[in-house]
Amino acid sequence: MSGHGDRRKVVITIEVGCCDPCAGQNGGGETGGPPQPVPTPFLVIPCVPGDTGSRPIPVTLALTSQAIQATIANPTSPNGWTDFQVQLSCVVANLGAVASPAAMIEFYTGAAIGIWNPGHDTLTPAQVQAGVQLVGRASFTAPPGSATTVNCPAYWVPGSAQNAQQGVLVQVRDLFTDPWTAPFDAVNDRHVARNDEIMDPLIF
Repeated sequence: MSGHGDRRKVVITIEVGCCDPCAGQNGGGETGGPPQPVPTPFLVIPCVPGDTGSRPIPVTLALTSQAIQATIANPTSPNGWTDFQVQLSCVVANLGAVASPAAMIEFYTGAAIGIWNPGHDTLTPAQVQAGVQLVGRASFTAPPGSATTVNCPAYWVPGSAQNAQQGVLVQVRDLFTDPWTAPFDAVNDRHVARNDEIMDPLIF
């Protein structure tokens, strides 16, 4: 055909991906089942061995946690309680299916939570918080399905036997996936533990 260019049909094929939300991930159209919960750490400071983390617990158990320990790091010091350094430690169990790589632990002491204070067992969490002092905090990794003993990074130096008449509180959390729910409350939060009698055998 004179005066006309060569006209040819061009067919363009566009592929559209499947938008069916019921289709399986492999594109086979099969359902993937209900969404599964994401595994997280489950940190517990056990009041007794075998503690599953169920809370609340009786006050008598909450105030005598066997997970908290205290030892005199320099018992041969010639100046005795003037210079004694107390190493605090705590057992932390991770009952979850995955590790906690961002676990944080805090150690506190306080005369208000010691057995020498007649009202130590009736304090509210707010009163507990107001009556304790931070000794040290540390980050650590808690492997899944195991218990880890964590030492306080700083020694506690009471300065005298009288000043050592204090209880110890420890609390732990995972910074991202397992936070505490009731800080300074050893009765209702598995992340919190107290031992109001811990110093008694070391002093007397």
